[in-house]
Amino acid sequence: MNNDSQNTGSTKGHKLKELSIALYKLCFDDSDRFVNFYFDKRYTEKNHFTILKNSNPVAALQVIMYMMTFFDAKISFAYLSAICTHPDFRRQGLMTELLEKTHKQLFADGICAAFLIPAKPFLFDVYRRNDYETVFYRTKKQINTCNFGINCKIYEYPEADKSKVFEYFDSKMNGRNCCIQHSFRDFETICEDIYNSSGVILIAEYENRIAGISFASPISDSIAISEHFAETREISESLLKTVSEKTKTDNLICVDIPQNGHCEAIGMIRIICAEKMLRLYAATHRNCEKTICIKDSLIAENNGCYVISNAGCTKLPFENSHNSWNVAQLAQFIFDRQMPYLSLMLNE
Repeated sequence: MNNDSQNTGSTKGHKLKELSIALYKLCFDDSDRFVNFYFDKRYTEKNHFTILKNSNPVAALQVIMYMMTFFDAKISFAYLSAICTHPDFRRQGLMTELLEKTHKQLFADGICAAFLIPAKPFLFDVYRRNDYETVFYRTKKQINTCNFGINCKIYEYPEADKSKVFEYFDSKMNGRNCCIQHSFRDFETICEDIYNSSGVILIAEYENRIAGISFASPISDSIAISEHFAETREISESLLKTVSEKTKTDNLICVDIPQNGHCEAIGMIRIICAEKMLRLYAATHRNCEKTICIKDSLIAENNGCYVISNAGCTKLPFENSHNSWNVAQLAQFIFDRQMPYLSLMLNE
């Protein structure tokens, strides 16, 4: 960090973390309790990217690694979290610079793609200018539990066998294609955060086996069910009814994978390594025969013509063509009709 005003990097130890916490608090409205929890659970100096001025961070983000199911494979994706710029230094191109430095480092580390959750609606356009494409959506449905009954054993997560609960949760999440997955450690952090927020996690048991799980958190004047799995309709209703009773409301908002009708955009992806993603795509789309020319204005190694054929992908030199795609268009192609999904992210 020889040039303090325009370089990314980090100072050593405790000081940077404290300065980064102060920047986060300046940029976001989260409670001190959540901020301290977030930095305790998520912050690492290695994966914290900053731009410094006068030895103080003025733009920052945290990279958190996740796995994503992608047909028959699991691939490593980087989640860019807590992205912020000091109010006095906005509209100077610092965030674009920070994203570019981060993307180049992720490519060097062999990461396939990065994803993020825009904190405000206008930021979708900002990130789109950095080659992100909106691929993550969700639906919200209001459910009235007045007529539901309770037909199985229900208990709260703190009373459960944590490893068995995670095993059930993990099996359900892994059953979804193009879905961001949570490790056991991450799962424990999610559960702690929900209880810190006065939420509740309920487990359903049927014939001495876990048969459902529901994650509920207060939002504004409602209760949101951010994830919900159940083996039968009766078990599902039992879980929801118990959430209702514990939170003293009959009206719940269930968040789910988009089906038909209105859906809400929640997250974006930026392809980091085009060749890796297209090889994975080709291996799972055996009937696809297509040539795609990619022009990436940031990562030159992505530039090329990719021939998909016979479940394989061959990279050829780039040809100047008005039909070439940028990496946002590539993401749209790869995830078209796949309904990628993410849930239970701490700062959604």
